[in-house]
Amino acid sequence: MNINIKATNTTLTPSIKSNVESKLSVIEKFTRPEDVIYVELAEDTHHQSGMFFRVDIQISPHGVYADANGNDFYEALDLVIPKIQTQLTKSKDKKISLRRRLGNVIRGFKRSDD
Repeated sequence: MNINIKATNTTLTPSIKSNVESKLSVIEKFTRPEDVIYVELAEDTHHQSGMFFRVDIQISPHGVYADANGNDFYEALDLVIPKIQTQLTKSKDKKISLRRRLGNVIRGFKRSDD
């Protein structure tokens, strides 16, 4: 699992980087070693409410994307991890159910030929 971290309008501190890597270890069971995970940490102003922090995560071969906003990077990261985990779980379940349905179809053809 390759992790690319990009910081926009802010500096990437070692503590934030290590926190991102430790949080992403939760989704390691859903990814392959060659998968690439893109993480963008952005600090923006949101009209009159002041500063807010955004975390975007994209996993390239799965086509999974999630983002979250928070009062700091740690809060936004805590909000985005369950979203990405839910999407990866759904994707994995779809692949498993498709494999089972195809297996049943193939078994049905074999039985009708006998």
